[in-house]
Amino acid sequence: MNALPPGSPVVIYVNGSSCGDPVTISAVEATGPTSAPPVGYDAYQVHREFRERWCAYINGNYRNIAHVARVFQVSERTARNWWNGQFGPNGGYVAVAMREHGDRAFQMLFGEAG
Repeated sequence: MNALPPGSPVVIYVNGSSCGDPVTISAVEATGPTSAPPVGYDAYQVHREFRERWCAYINGNYRNIAHVARVFQVSERTARNWWNGQFGPNGGYVAVAMREHGDRAFQMLFGEAG
């Protein structure tokens, strides 16, 4: 991973054009959080299981495929694939899940298994 040196300007590009003025970040922001992940938490395991976790979240919180399609503003095909555990979402849809169900979504998607 390439970390930016402290004080580096950061510009976010959206569809090829910059969005706003450059922002200077502090040393703490450039190096990331100082606390370690919880002991025994395996983020790579969460990543490997994420499709199944997403399927369990979808099936546990929505009535049917049409309900999923409506809430997440996706096609019926995408909603069906999520419902059946064929595919998982991209990050934007995880953000929608977090908005919809907060702590419950977080525990289902990122909590420790078992």
